[in-house]
Amino acid sequence: MNNKKVHTGGVALFNGILFSSDYRQVIAQRNNKIIRCKTSEFNKNKSIIDNIPILRGIIGVSSQLNNAAPTFMDSSGENDNKSNKKIMYLYLIICIICISIPILVSAFFKSDLRNIIQISIILFEFLIYLISMKFTKELNILFMYHGAEHKAVNTYEKFGEEGLTIENIKKSSRFHKRCGGNFVVYFIILTILSVLIPIENLILKDIVMILLTILNMGIAYEIVNIFSILPKPFDVINYPATLIQLVTTKEPTDDMIEVAMYGIVASIREKNGIEINKYITNYIHKNLSNKEYEVQDIYAILEYVTKVDRNMIFLNKDTMLLRINQEIESDRLLDKYYNEKYPLQYITHKQYFYKEKYYVDENVLIPRQDTEVLVEKAIKYIENENLTKLIDLCTGSGAIGISIIKNINVENASIELLDISKSALSIAKRNVTTNGVYEKVKVTESDLLTQKIEEIKTAVKEIENSDMEDLKVDMIISNPPYIKTDVIPTLQEEVKKEPHLALDGGKDGLSIYRRIVKEAKEVLKVNGLLILEIGYDQLDDIKQILNENKEYKIIEELKDYGGNDRGIICRFQGK
Repeated sequence: MNNKKVHTGGVALFNGILFSSDYRQVIAQRNNKIIRCKTSEFNKNKSIIDNIPILRGIIGVSSQLNNAAPTFMDSSGENDNKSNKKIMYLYLIICIICISIPILVSAFFKSDLRNIIQISIILFEFLIYLISMKFTKELNILFMYHGAEHKAVNTYEKFGEEGLTIENIKKSSRFHKRCGGNFVVYFIILTILSVLIPIENLILKDIVMILLTILNMGIAYEIVNIFSILPKPFDVINYPATLIQLVTTKEPTDDMIEVAMYGIVASIREKNGIEINKYITNYIHKNLSNKEYEVQDIYAILEYVTKVDRNMIFLNKDTMLLRINQEIESDRLLDKYYNEKYPLQYITHKQYFYKEKYYVDENVLIPRQDTEVLVEKAIKYIENENLTKLIDLCTGSGAIGISIIKNINVENASIELLDISKSALSIAKRNVTTNGVYEKVKVTESDLLTQKIEEIKTAVKEIENSDMEDLKVDMIISNPPYIKTDVIPTLQEEVKKEPHLALDGGKDGLSIYRRIVKEAKEVLKVNGLLILEIGYDQLDDIKQILNENKEYKIIEELKDYGGNDRGIICRFQGK
């Protein structure tokens, strides 16, 4: 299909643009920073009226006003058929008043002056109309959207759909030959010519003028269309009418241009959507020609947007359509991923970790595959020693603790997830529920082990002859913050999007470890296990901290899948 053959135009609204083409009507708007397009398909079978000059203009203009009415009424909280009819009646009343006033005023003058008086008042009304538009601040947004609409249409008519980019639209003219403003100018000219009809009876003339208004609408519509198809050298004929656009259009913002771009794209396509394969090809061509990319990442985002499994998307990529609002959302998220270096997991809110699926967002650290070695080792110790009371410290998303409790075969085992961040704990609770382990997991807000220590002290006071060991736990496992503070600004952009609270380990990256090692003495049972994830270059420093606390015995050092130091396991031997 040649997109350039599709006729399209628009009407600026106070909060967007209404586009109409041979295929459909589209209302493109931006609400809460998100663009949405509302589409309505047209009947593919054209009416006989569409081929009758003048009559098609009368119907077309009336229809366009009627279609725009609901969106105009949105701002007042009204949007129904009664409201639409009110607007149409208002248009009609204003038109009748504007035509009748010149005729009625001319009744106070001699008959040979009446035509001049009527024409003068019509021109004065038109001047008032222009001045009121020029100085009504509330119309600035409307005129900016009007400029965006013209720029988008001009770009489309010059380059086709492939050329509809924000940069190309910004460079295009905000003036257009088929503008509704031009229609108004020609309508005024025709109205002035109608004044010259030799009718002495002013009442009869008023009636004739009102009836001619409808005819003049159709004629003005045809004049605009004729001038729009004339060769470029004849554009000069249209320039006087185009001058009105100096008032009715303004340079739009990039946000408005983006609204216009998606609105016109939605209107010009024969299908109400774009094939997945074509969408991917277009996005790569426009945005990733000079960047590294993985197609699977694109499919992951499309899976999130469409809520369809990526394997099904791939199998049906040549036939499955991406609707315009899905396309807008896909563009937004892909731009976020490739331009803002946003982690894919935060975009899709999904991360797989040790056989399980977890919800993640900007409030929690993204669970890494290398951390799985700690989970795997913890499960072995738990099952071999029949450990039942466990803590996942600095839990974040809860991935470590939930993965352990879901995959151990130990009766009556339970785990407590501790974190200082309320936002992180809300994510952990969500993952506890979705993974079906809420009966075995407790989620607690705590500054490291402070809360747990207080609980033990309180229980000792309240329970006579209580055995301290029964109040303590068998294992603490933790992936604490361990990045040096001054190193964080040098991290990859993707990593810097993760919460600093979960990354910042203090000046030397070891401050949290010192607290954990100290506080764990109050919480662990004798022979209880402390399992810590560490940075690849921190093993010696962590060993020194543990050796300074002689209550601990290091029993194992862990390497990750890349062969780097990743964890350390020690046993608490009692005070």
